Order: sequence, then structure tokens, then C-alpha cells
Amino acid sequence: MKVLIVDDSKATLEIVRRALEKYSYRRLYIKKASTAVDALAVIGSWHPNIVLTDWHMPDLSGLMLVQEIDKRDLDIKIGMITTVDDEEEIGKAEKAGASFVLSKPFEDNDLHKKLKPLVRGIEDSEIVPSTNAGPKDDWALPRLPQLEKNIQRAINPNLRLNTIKRQKFDESKLPCLMAVFEDSVLKKPKVVALLDVYAICTFSKRNNSITDEQLHDAVHSNAVTKEMIDACQDVLDKSAITFVDKHTRRSLKLKNVSFIPENFDKLEVMYSKEEDKRLDFACQIDMLAQGKVTLVAF
Repeated sequence: MKVLIVDDSKATLEIVRRALEKYSYRRLYIKKASTAVDALAVIGSWHPNIVLTDWHMPDLSGLMLVQEIDKRDLDIKIGMITTVDDEEEIGKAEKAGASFVLSKPFEDNDLHKKLKPLVRGIEDSEIVPSTNAGPKDDWALPRLPQLEKNIQRAINPNLRLNTIKRQKFDESKLPCLMAVFEDSVLKKPKVVALLDVYAICTFSKRNNSITDEQLHDAVHSNAVTKEMIDACQDVLDKSAITFVDKHTRRSLKLKNVSFIPENFDKLEVMYSKEEDKRLDFACQIDMLAQGKVTLVAF
């Protein structure tokens, strides 16, 4: 999830950046801007999910930045971090579109508490009605309710899968786990599954010996353990029965699972596949952040 910090004070930019890096629920990708004008340029090119802005700045004020984002009808959550403590002024900011106003100085946990509802709201906004969760014509993609039941049996009955908006490739998709499902007779690849690091953590719940601390470390270090990969492989192997070729009526078989730490050309191609050849869904359990999985059919 991408966060843009806007403040004309280099010291404050660094304080907020360090606080965001300690946010445990989800890893945040961070950029900084020292003016509201620069911030608008970054917003246009980088498309952050959240903007955290100061109020008093030399060109446009933080309030004017909030108003400009609202006027452009951008799908961005906004928080203000400021010395302003006047209730009437704070009311103006909230009316303009700020989700919260946090007073300086602040503790890291104060910012984290303000952020969590925004992050959860962004996760929830990506979910689309389950009526789109059926298999696509001629492709060996599973029905989401059936897949959910299968994965629940492997991990936990509290796990939930939800169809989400089509995922685009960006920095948050790495590292990932790539699983190839093949026709068990023809040995021909039919579906590729791409799991982001949060989905890897969710599927890792298959192994009860993997601790929450290990999952936290995986998210923030962009590295996963062999035990986590093995747990994911076990879940995916047990899920293969729900991948059915529409012509042969045969279930697919898990061929292999690979950890992908860096981008390669075919990865971006897979994320750009057409709607009728893919299924994008979120997986979530307990207090873990929402994981994302993209299934691509061939």
C-alpha cells in the first residue's frame, strides 16, 4: 500500500517516514514531497492510496491540497499531521475530506491507530460482489465458494475468500509465490497462481509452528522461509481438485511452486491478462492483512 508524506520540514518528513516503517499490519511503500505542488505531481504519476499532509506550507496549504484532491475526485484517503488544534479549523479539514487530523508531536502508535481504519477501508473497497466469482468459459478456473471451502479445510474454517478488482502489477506484488497447475495427462500448464506476500502468510497458517513474528518478518523483509513455502505448496496441492478443465473434465495437478523475489517480463504479462482469463481474489484470516491472489488461465 502506497503512502505519500507531504511536509515542508525535512525533520518531520523523516519522523513520519520512520513511524510508517514500524507499522506492523501491512508494509507501506513511502514517498515524500516537500510542497503541495510537488505532492500533486507525485499523486498524478505514482497514485498513492494514502496522503499524509502538514497544514502550513509555503505554496499551497495542506487544507488546499485536501480540497484539490477532493475536487479531482481521486480515490485517495487523506490524513493531516499538524500543529493546528483549533476545533473550527479541524472541522474545515474534515469537511474538505480529511479522514483524521493528528496533532504534533505524536507517538508512533497514535499514527498507527489513525492509519488502521484507512488501510482496512482500502482493503475492503477492492472487494467486488461474489456474483463475479464463477469460472470463466473454457478456462480451468475454480468457483470461488468451492475453492474457499477447500482452503478452509486445509487451513482454518474462519478463512474467507472474496473476489477483488483486477490487480495490476506494481511494487507491492513482489516478492510473490508462483504456482503452476497442469493437465495431469497432457502435462500442459493450464493455470498459474500468483500469491503476494500477505497471501503467502495466510496460506502459511497451514503450519501451526510458524509464528506471527515470522509472518511479520516475512512482510517487512520481503523474504519467506522454506517452511512457509512448503505450507503454501501443501495448501495449493490440496486445492488443485477445484481446478477443472472444462473440456476433459479432469482436475488439474500442482506442477511446481517457485518463490519470485524480483520482476521478470512474463510476470507483468500475466498481471495484464484479460478479465475472461483470470480470477483475482483476496484471502484473509484472523488479524492478518488481506492477501491477494491472481489466477491466470492458459
